[in-house]
Amino acid sequence: MQPTFLGKVTVATAGAPVRLSTDPKLRACMILIATIPGLTGSIYLGGAGLNQATLQGVMIQFNAPAALGPPDHFVVESEDASNSLHVADYFIDASVSGEGALVTYFQS
Repeated sequence: MQPTFLGKVTVATAGAPVRLSTDPKLRACMILIATIPGLTGSIYLGGAGLNQATLQGVMIQFNAPAALGPPDHFVVESEDASNSLHVADYFIDASVSGEGALVTYFQS
């Protein structure tokens, strides 16, 4: 698998979800999302229609990590390890403007 490191995907305005990629043709076999040390609010991962207030469209909520210890992370994988995940179908949102998550996608 070949990783591509997108780095920090930032949510400029809390409550306004951001796509992980703007390229609708970008496909991957795995997507890794990790919190960033120093996060003060929550990060939400989900699909179109993600709403942090109602949790509609939310796959997982990351809370601010403890002062010590590793960051939280979540992996989305295709069942057959093929590049069947559309990276642009996934969104993040943040409860604090300017926060975000580290994103890496993998292609087979």
